[in-house]
Amino acid sequence: MNYKIKTVDESDFDYIISLNQKTIPEVSSTDLKGMSYFLNNASYFKIIMENNHPVGFCIGLMPDEEYSSENYIWINKRYNSFVYVDRIIIDKHYRNKGIGSYFYNHLVKKLFGKVENVICEVNIKPYNKQSINFHKKYGFIEIGQQETENSNKRVCYMLYKISSHK
Repeated sequence: MNYKIKTVDESDFDYIISLNQKTIPEVSSTDLKGMSYFLNNASYFKIIMENNHPVGFCIGLMPDEEYSSENYIWINKRYNSFVYVDRIIIDKHYRNKGIGSYFYNHLVKKLFGKVENVICEVNIKPYNKQSINFHKKYGFIEIGQQETENSNKRVCYMLYKISSHK
């Protein structure tokens, strides 16, 4: 597999928004305004290519950003050294091929020595078994749960200690 990770620019938005919207309810809906926010504020906003074809993207935010996500706020109140993975999405045709781990390895390498933890949330209502299994296999542990979106969703927060990376 020939993967390349590159920084997102506006020319990637159509692909990213389309992939994001196809992945609802596992992730929240977004639009051009949301992607523009991430382009200007995310510490890590990358797209992964396989043979020059986009197959996924990842967005990470550091502490103390002006971001109104219930999940980010929950994490930001409890931790001070983290990158919050707002979303990591791999096209369904490319899942279970190691791309998510490849992406996280890149993220951890880029932020090693800058933050202590990678933190994300995964839906447990509706239940996102594939994501929970993936994160546990990578080495994430559950650190809490919360009802979100007016109790329409329940998420578990998962943490990976960067210092434990092999």
